[in-house]
Amino acid sequence: MGEDKRGHGNRKHLQILLGRYRGELFSSLMKKKGIKPSAWIREMIYKYLETELPAETYKNAADKDDEDWQQTVQNRLEGRALSKLLNSIRK
Repeated sequence: MGEDKRGHGNRKHLQILLGRYRGELFSSLMKKKGIKPSAWIREMIYKYLETELPAETYKNAADKDDEDWQQTVQNRLEGRALSKLLNSIRK
């Protein structure tokens, strides 16, 4: 399987392993703040990319990600509408 085939839908899947105790500290801190750890990490990565890359490069990638997300939402809406239609026909 090629690297471009991995992921979760249109998203790139990354995994990190933290030391047990520092991982517990991080999880505990995020829980107190009411933040999902993966959401916080994602935002930190995006901020890092935004500061390290040319603005146009980052903006182009962010715009493409937004387009992918909008298409995903549209596909879900269409899938649900089709499901409802099929269920109403079956009854």
